[in-house]
Amino acid sequence: MAEKPITKDADVAASETGSIHENTVVVPQSGPEREAIVRRLKLKLDLRLAPYLSLLYLFNALDRGNIGNARIAGLEEGTHLTGNDFYNALSFFYFGYTISQIPNMFILKKVTPAVLVGVTMILWGICSTSMAAAKNYSGLVAARFFLGVMEAGVGPAAPIILSFFYLRDELAWRTALFYGSSTFAGAFGGLIAYGVATNLVNEKLAPWQLLFIIEGIPTIFLGFLTLFFLPNSPETLERWFVTPEEKQVAIERSHSGHNADKSLLDKRQLLAAITDYKNIFTCLIYIGLNIPLASYTSFLPTIIKQMNYTNAMAQLMTVPPYACAVVTVFAFCWNSDRTQRRGYHVAASALLACLGYILLISSGKNGVNYAGACFVAMGLYPIIPLMLSWVANNNVGHIKRAVSIAMLNTFGQCFATVGTQIYKANTAPRYFMGYGVCLAFTVVMIVVSLCLSFVLKRENAHRDETYGPPQELTAEEQQAAINDGIYDKHPSFRYFI
Repeated sequence: MAEKPITKDADVAASETGSIHENTVVVPQSGPEREAIVRRLKLKLDLRLAPYLSLLYLFNALDRGNIGNARIAGLEEGTHLTGNDFYNALSFFYFGYTISQIPNMFILKKVTPAVLVGVTMILWGICSTSMAAAKNYSGLVAARFFLGVMEAGVGPAAPIILSFFYLRDELAWRTALFYGSSTFAGAFGGLIAYGVATNLVNEKLAPWQLLFIIEGIPTIFLGFLTLFFLPNSPETLERWFVTPEEKQVAIERSHSGHNADKSLLDKRQLLAAITDYKNIFTCLIYIGLNIPLASYTSFLPTIIKQMNYTNAMAQLMTVPPYACAVVTVFAFCWNSDRTQRRGYHVAASALLACLGYILLISSGKNGVNYAGACFVAMGLYPIIPLMLSWVANNNVGHIKRAVSIAMLNTFGQCFATVGTQIYKANTAPRYFMGYGVCLAFTVVMIVVSLCLSFVLKRENAHRDETYGPPQELTAEEQQAAINDGIYDKHPSFRYFI
């Protein structure tokens, strides 16, 4: 059910939720004037919040995935890696990322989003840059582990931040803008690596060291900027950014989007998130996603180099697959918001990835393999924003929603370590085992997402039959549902399917 603005008079609603103050303004609850205010507000948010989060995640993905480009720029020789050292170093990132998921969600409730995101950006930028100073396996592993610990502060927090400002049926498109930047990161990473390999010659620093420095230092700068620029909540929007009427509408929209509770730690919501069957389904889907995704981002340069390209050309040839993925990310997520369907789009996207892996397995021709690599990217990347939006849509309560997203990422990143191990050198150049494992998990995504859609559709139909058409949930009704431990089981709540 797409949530609409609360229907109570603004000053009455604000007083009942404890947000009234001297500057509270009364805005119309319907009609052309209200619609004009909403349009202006969304335009301002779309020009500031979503693009800025996208920029931050671009550097998040860039600093995470640049080790794949660094590998063919001489990383293994420069740090004296042997045997499976490179694959193990990849895994340590996901160990750090996994253990930091749920703690970061509680920190987000304790400090402002700008502080959490800004500080963790500064710290992961330092970790990323410090990889240029790694002299051996131990140094590289330590930097990768702490990079994972710090990067966990941004990715899971972004859907929570976006849900403060956008309604349920507006979320996937904006989340796509955020997570779609990871595809740009793949493309930019390849271009930067190509530029370093062909144009930057330094007697003191190897190309792989220059790569870490060039991509790590801007992250530190953006972290400091984030402390002052990232909006924290509708209540704290600045006067220079929105008018009083737009701010009031932003607050009302936030309340109508299941953001009424202000508790720091609600143990009942924590337990509800852990025991919710929907979250078990979504975790299975995300496990199925992260195994092929982790392998793809880390090994695409290596896979392309096996097609007999030079090192520099292999870096450049990583760009087109990510460019193709940009198109499908925005197309799938736009249509998902338009139709208010998530699971069917996840299944269709995973089907594209299946096609890509089938091409990679079935042919030894470079052209066919390269087309397969493009289809894999086009299929995997849209699933990230679709899944995070789906989880945010179907959980009522800050803590329940935050823990549900953290669970999704925790389980996904735990199994991402499998993706870092399946392209071992002894399976080159065809990588049958790696491609086969990834194909199997894309099939898992299709089956589980369709099953969850069916179950949610049946639950919505049952509520329609039992309680009649859904009614709008006011902020007070949402808070009552949270206080009573009902959450998304409220008779007027309908799931996105």
